[in-house]
Amino acid sequence: MASPHRDSAASEGIEAPIVYLIHTGVTPVFYQSDVNVGKTVLEGSREKKPMRVRNGRLSPDAFTLDIEGFAFAPHATKVADFWDDAELAAVYTPEVERLVAAHTGASRVVVFDHTRRSTVLEHRDVRRARDPAGAAHTDYTDASARWRLHDVITDPAEAEALLQKRFAIVNVWRSMTGPIEQWPLAVCDARSIDDSLLHTVERRDNVREEPSFEYSRPSETRHASYDAAHRWYYFPRMDRDEVILLKNYDTLTDGTARYALHSAIEDPTTPPDAAPRESIESRAFAFFD
Repeated sequence: MASPHRDSAASEGIEAPIVYLIHTGVTPVFYQSDVNVGKTVLEGSREKKPMRVRNGRLSPDAFTLDIEGFAFAPHATKVADFWDDAELAAVYTPEVERLVAAHTGASRVVVFDHTRRSTVLEHRDVRRARDPAGAAHTDYTDASARWRLHDVITDPAEAEALLQKRFAIVNVWRSMTGPIEQWPLAVCDARSIDDSLLHTVERRDNVREEPSFEYSRPSETRHASYDAAHRWYYFPRMDRDEVILLKNYDTLTDGTARYALHSAIEDPTTPPDAAPRESIESRAFAFFD
């Protein structure tokens, strides 16, 4: 029997709805939920546009962080349980730092966040997972990237010195379990993105104190309005030994890819008995001399 990867590579792609922001001139708020009192809340008007999403498995080595803004790679991990915070810190964080350094040439890589996502409702409460992020966006603005650097590098003098040089923020995304059968991650070629159609969105995490919760730690992301020129890709049935590396920010403005839009998508080929989507994305600063 053919392997799942070979079967998925037979298709050139799919048509899937991408959720875009309808820009009104008003800055909307994006409320991130990781508890089962509700899903992520997106203020502002949105529209679903059917878009061609190409099968990146047909040319997996063709993508780079500095040109398309994303890359795809095999990456075996020694992590046994992605729900174990201690194992993430001891095993996965150094794995991700080495991987990002190898793909960027950075002299120093600092992982500062691991975000788990699940379509299993209970996991968003008991295991503090989030739901898949289903809107075309990039995670940082110029301002929020710098705010985040100051959050992570707490010595003010060190942070200011790093701000004087190039730095980037790279996500590493993978399945925590078996092949992804629903809500795969789609990524958009940076060369097809029109900056004038990206709009600042205020982002608020939540912090829950029983029996209620409140939103705090404001930040900023950018969400995209519809653009027929966008070139979207996905990698069908990704398993836990494969990763997407995604550029979320770069200080360079010389034509190097600064970010690739991304979104979870509703795959029309998802089987009715699809396994839950269990994924983890790790964010890392890449610092350059």
